[in-house]
Amino acid sequence: MGLCPDTHEIRRLYETLDENGDGKLTVSEMNHFLKKLGMDISEEDLKYLVAPVSESEDGSLTFEGFVGLCHSILQDNRSEDAELNDGDGRDDLMEAFKVYDMNNDGFISSTELQQVLCNLGLMQGEDLGKCQRMICTYDSDANGLLDFTEFRNMMTSNIPAAPSCSSSRVLLASMSNCNNPHAL
Repeated sequence: MGLCPDTHEIRRLYETLDENGDGKLTVSEMNHFLKKLGMDISEEDLKYLVAPVSESEDGSLTFEGFVGLCHSILQDNRSEDAELNDGDGRDDLMEAFKVYDMNNDGFISSTELQQVLCNLGLMQGEDLGKCQRMICTYDSDANGLLDFTEFRNMMTSNIPAAPSCSSSRVLLASMSNCNNPHAL
């Protein structure tokens, strides 16, 4: 995928996930976040996923460890996409698409995008207009919705999207392989 989150975006995601603000991201906090995304992963699998980058006995992550985890997931997704999906990452993208397509109609509306971003505690979700602009940037048929092809184009595009789009791209990329934690 053409995704390269910067440190500032990862920091914002880390601070969102660190619910109690103690500077340590626990497996429980990550699990809570994934449940908000509609992803069911056991704490045991999360511990397995986090173990290679955690420097603490309790398995929690410092910001630096979280950056390592994000980069590992993104690198792993690139490798898997090339090997298993002929480079298009269709399966992972479809799972991400389903998170945002809350009413299962095959499209992502600006309202659905706003609701997911709000559920995740992201500022972009506070303004429906921003969500509409994010959709509009990749809405090739101008119907105000993203179908899967348009969503895939957004997620794999090397064309810069609207600045507010970058956080949603990071979230999707960083969580796209959570159903397969042993892939690291």
